[in-house]
Amino acid sequence: MKILTKTASVLALVVICVTLGGAQTKASNKVQQRSIVASNNVELVIEGKVVNVHDGDTVTVQDKHNKKTHIRLQGIDAPELKQVYGDASQQNLARLVLNKQVVIVWTKLDKYRRTVGTIMLNGHDMNLEQVKAGLAWHFKKYEDEQKPEDRRTYAAAEQQARAARLGLWKDPNPTLPGDWRLDVKTARWGPPPPEGTIIGNQTSKKYHRPDCPGYRDMSERNRIFFKSAAEAESAGYKRAGNCPAEVQPVVVKFSSRSVTVKPIPIPTNPSPERPVVTAVPLAPKVLAPNQGQIIGNKNSKIYHVPGCSTYNSVSEKNRVLFNTTDDAEKAGYRRAKTCH
Repeated sequence: MKILTKTASVLALVVICVTLGGAQTKASNKVQQRSIVASNNVELVIEGKVVNVHDGDTVTVQDKHNKKTHIRLQGIDAPELKQVYGDASQQNLARLVLNKQVVIVWTKLDKYRRTVGTIMLNGHDMNLEQVKAGLAWHFKKYEDEQKPEDRRTYAAAEQQARAARLGLWKDPNPTLPGDWRLDVKTARWGPPPPEGTIIGNQTSKKYHRPDCPGYRDMSERNRIFFKSAAEAESAGYKRAGNCPAEVQPVVVKFSSRSVTVKPIPIPTNPSPERPVVTAVPLAPKVLAPNQGQIIGNKNSKIYHVPGCSTYNSVSEKNRVLFNTTDDAEKAGYRRAKTCH
């Protein structure tokens, strides 16, 4: 009985170890797969049927488990549906792939969480077929994400379609989709309000100054105008999160009397009769005249004062300005190590 009991205990221990090892392996595989997708260094594959063609560069694929995936075709940029040749581009892609079993070779997700990949049908690149037909541009903005050979092939296909005046190239200078979207947005926004007008969003209760990102993106039905930020705030509106704080001009006043503090030189051979004393002037908390403003980095929470070697190193999008070092430190910023 003792031998049987001991054997049963050993077997139970082996089962537990195997189970734990399997769980760890599955967890490790999941972590590894996530890192592969994030690194964009490995090609992944989706097999399924194309069930919808949204436009000339976007489709939906349904796999054998009935899972649907939104696919953005890599390496190309097709006209928007309401653009000239937008319908023709969509119809051509539908003729090529709709209701057909395809393989999607992909490497990343875009900012809209769409899978960016290449549609392969019987070994042929359908993304490239759109460019060859003159119904899509080779997307130069993202060409670095393509393999070098694909980059060259797509560029050559665009040149050939342009030379043959196929599709959208019947127009010598067709409008790029990004430019077309910008024109539509500008037309929808209408004429700009008087200079300096503050625009509030009646839904979010946030306001934008003319220098803020998103100033022209607000829908017309949500807009309300104010003459100043103070007026907007008194109406219960708050400054938009992507809108930097307004910076007031720095006014530094000096009294008619000034005191200069000089450090006492340290003797080279100090003696007991003459103790060594050094006076160190304190750094001022306000700016010297004509020295500019304190520049803070919103990402690192570090501020730079005029005279620092890194004073102009902060990118514009990360820059926030302060009148004094006191203001910067109260806001949670600390002095850069390069500032002495």
